[in-house]
Amino acid sequence: MANAAVLRIALLAGAAATAVPACARADDAPAARIVVTAPVSGDSISLTDTPVNGQVLSGDPLTRQDHANLADLLDAGLGSVTLSNGTGSPYQSDVSYRGFQATSLLGSPTGLSVWLDGVRMNEPFGSTVNWDLIPLNAIGTIEVMPGSNPLFGLNTLGGALVLATKNGADNGGLGVIVQGGSFARANAQVEAGGTLANRTIDWFVAGNQDVQDGYRWYTHTRVSQAYGKLRWQGIASQAELGVIAADSTLNGTQGLPLSMLGMPRRAYTWPDTVSNTQLVINLKAETHLAPALKLGGNVYYRRSNSHSANSNASLGDACESGAIDCSALAPGGTARDLDTDSLFPAGKSYTGALPIHDYTSGINTTLVLSVVRQNTWGGTVLLDLGSPRGPLGSDFNLGGSFETSSIRYVQNTDLAYLVNYQTVPMPWNFLYGSDTGFRGSPLINRVAITSHSTSFNVFARDRVLLTPKLTLSAALSYTFTHLSLSGTNTTWLDPAGNATWTGNDGNTYYNPAYTGAQSWETANGAFATVTAADGDIAGPEVQPVTGAHTYHRLNPSIGLAWNPRAELGFFANASEAMRAPTAIELACADPTTPCSLPTGFNGDPALKAVVAHSLELGARGTYAGRFAWNAAVYRTLVDNDIQFIYAPSGLGYFANLGRTARKGFELGLDADLEQVHLAASYGHVAATYRASFIDAAGDTVAPGSHITGVPGQSFKLRSTFQPTRAVVLGANLIMVSHQYAHGDEANAGVAVPGYTLVNVDIHVTPLRHVELFGTVTNLFGVHYATFAVMGGNIFNGTEEQFRTPAQGRAFMGGVRYSFGRPRLSVDHANPGE
Repeated sequence: MANAAVLRIALLAGAAATAVPACARADDAPAARIVVTAPVSGDSISLTDTPVNGQVLSGDPLTRQDHANLADLLDAGLGSVTLSNGTGSPYQSDVSYRGFQATSLLGSPTGLSVWLDGVRMNEPFGSTVNWDLIPLNAIGTIEVMPGSNPLFGLNTLGGALVLATKNGADNGGLGVIVQGGSFARANAQVEAGGTLANRTIDWFVAGNQDVQDGYRWYTHTRVSQAYGKLRWQGIASQAELGVIAADSTLNGTQGLPLSMLGMPRRAYTWPDTVSNTQLVINLKAETHLAPALKLGGNVYYRRSNSHSANSNASLGDACESGAIDCSALAPGGTARDLDTDSLFPAGKSYTGALPIHDYTSGINTTLVLSVVRQNTWGGTVLLDLGSPRGPLGSDFNLGGSFETSSIRYVQNTDLAYLVNYQTVPMPWNFLYGSDTGFRGSPLINRVAITSHSTSFNVFARDRVLLTPKLTLSAALSYTFTHLSLSGTNTTWLDPAGNATWTGNDGNTYYNPAYTGAQSWETANGAFATVTAADGDIAGPEVQPVTGAHTYHRLNPSIGLAWNPRAELGFFANASEAMRAPTAIELACADPTTPCSLPTGFNGDPALKAVVAHSLELGARGTYAGRFAWNAAVYRTLVDNDIQFIYAPSGLGYFANLGRTARKGFELGLDADLEQVHLAASYGHVAATYRASFIDAAGDTVAPGSHITGVPGQSFKLRSTFQPTRAVVLGANLIMVSHQYAHGDEANAGVAVPGYTLVNVDIHVTPLRHVELFGTVTNLFGVHYATFAVMGGNIFNGTEEQFRTPAQGRAFMGGVRYSFGRPRLSVDHANPGE
C-alpha cells in the first residue's frame, strides 16, 4: 500500500477515535500482565521481562465483544493478526500472524503452534487447527508469544498461541447467555463454577451451542462444545483434570469467480461439508520439591474424528484439447447436453435401455467423501529452579514436550453431476450401460492411509538477572520427529468416469467389470463397446503410499530485556525453530501427480524440514498510569518453506520453495481515560519469496514476490465509552490492505482489494444480575473478500480469480444472566469490581 494510503488509514483512525469514544484494552490491567514462557502454564513471568513483543487478551475482548469463535476474537483483539476465509463457514478461518498461519484447512502453510492448558491443538495430520472444537467460553486468557520460539516445539515458526482455561475459584457462580440474530443464528452458552472443602477443591463447567444458517447459501453451521475442570490445591502441590468434548457440522460453498460475484450469497458448487468430533482428557499437576524447586507437567489424550464431503467440478480433457466448445457448459448450474445427435432426451438417466446419455457433458464432476481418525497421546514436563547464583539471580528451567499420534485416513471419490450448482452423486456410472441393464460402480478412486508420528522437544532455558534492570534469557532445544506412511491409492476409473485410462506410469489400464458395456461416442454418433486392447492392464491401478522420515535439529534462542525505569523497557531477541513436514504434505509432494486437496495422494518424495530464524527489537512503556504503548521490528527468514502450489485446474502439490521472509514492524497503544478506553494497533509485514521458482501455472516467481494470501498492513482500533455504570458503548475499526490470490505466486494478476470494517456494540445492565446487549458487525455492509484463488470457471470455460465473499451486515442481540458473580458492567477505575 502506498504512503498516501497509510496516511488515509491514520486519518480515518483518528476520526474514528474522535467520533466513537470507546475502547477496552486487550488487558484491563496491563501493569500486572503475566505470560507463560513454555507449553506448561505453571512457569510464568511478567510481560515486561520477556524479550519479545508478546500480547495478552483478557477482560473486554473475552467477556464483552461476543465473538462467535476464537478466530474472530483473535482478529479483533490482537495486533498483526488478519483472517482469511475460503469456505464461507465462520468457523473455518485461517489466522495469519506476522505472515504465518494457523488454519483449519489443508493446503495452507502452517507456522503457528496452538496450546491449550499444555495440550497441543494442532492436528497431527496436517498441523491444522479446528477452531470449532475449542470452547471459547471456557477460555480465561489468551497469549501470543511471537517469533521462532524453540520452547514451544513443532510448528512454532512465527509464534505460539497459548490458551488457559477458567477455574472455579476465580469464576464462581452461574452465567447464562442466550442470543440470536441475522442468518437465523441462535446461540446459548452456560458456565458455572464453585469451590469445595474449604476452597481446596474447585470445579468449573462450560457449554456452548451455536446454530446458524450462514451468510451464504448452503453454509449452515452447528457447533456443540462442552468443558469441565476439577482442581485440587494443597499447600505445596496442586492437580487438575480437564475434559473437552465437541461436535460440529460445518458447511461451506467455496469461492466465486469474479463473473459471479454480483450475487455474493450464491454457491459455486455445493455441498462442502465437514463434521468434526473431539475428546480431550488432560491431567495436570505441579509440586514444590523445595522452596526454590518446582516440578510440573501434564499428560493428555486427544481423539479427533472428521467426516467430510467435498464437491469438485473441473473441465474435462475434451475442453482442454478444444475437441468441444466448453464456453457455456452449464447455464444455470446444470450441465447441458452436448450430445445433440443422441436419441436419448437430455436430463434423463439410463434405465436399462439404450442409448445412454453423458451427464458430465465435458465437466468432470465428483463428490469426495473422506474420513480422518486421529488418536494422540502427549504430555509436557518442566523443572523450574529459581535460586541466586553468586551475585546473579537465576531462573533455570529444564523441560520438554512429547506427542505420539496414529492416523487413519480413508477417502472415496465418486462420479457426480450438477443440478442447480449442487453436486449430486451418481447411483451408478451413467456413461455406460447395456441392453441387459448393466450399471457400473461410480467409484473413481479410493485412498487408504495409515500414518504414525512421534515428536518430542527437549529444552533447557535460563533467565539471569544481570543487573536489577537487565535480564538475559537463553535457551536451547532439541526437536525430533519421526513420521511413517503406509497405504494405497487405488484407481478404478478416470476423472470423467471412463473405464480406460492412462496411468501415472504411462501404461493403459481398464476396469474389467465394464468389459462388454457400451457408451455413446458423440464424434461417431454411435455406441462403442468396452474391450481390452493388447497390452492394456486390467485394473484397478494401485499405487503404494509409503515412506518413513526422520527430522531433528538443535534450536537456540537468546534475548535481553532492559527496564531502565519502571515506565520504560527495551528488548531484543534472536531465536530459531523447526517444523517437520506433515503426513498430508509428504503424501502430496509429487508435481507429476498433483492433488486436489483434500483429494488425491501419491508416493511421498522427501520434503525438507522447515527452519525459521527470527530477530526482534522493540520497546514498551507506560505514561501517567493511563497510557501503555509498545513497538517492535522483526525479521523471520525461513529455509525450505513448504507451500501448496496451485494450478488453474485446482490441482497442485506441496513443495519446498527455498527461502522466504517475513519482515515488519508493529505499534500498539492503550489509553485509559476514565469513562473512555482506547486500544489501537498497527501491523506491517512484507512476506516475500526469496528464491525463484516455477509455479504450477508455469509462471516464473521472482525473488521479492509477495507470498499469496498475506495482507501487508492491518490497523485495529477498539474503543469503549461508559457514560454510566450500567451502560457501555463499544466500537471496533478493522482496516486491512490488499493481498495476492493463491495460485498467483508471481503476482501477475489483480490483487484482492483491502477493506475497512466497523463493528459496534452496546451493553446495558438494568439489574444487578442481568445484562442486555446488541452488536452490529460490518455496520456499513461492505462487500469484501479475505480469500482468493486462481482457477477455471466451469460455467464459462475461462480462467478467473475466485474470491470467497465475506459476511455482510449482521445484527445480534441477547441477554446475559449472572448469579453469584461480580456485577456485570466493568468499573474501569477498579477493574474486576
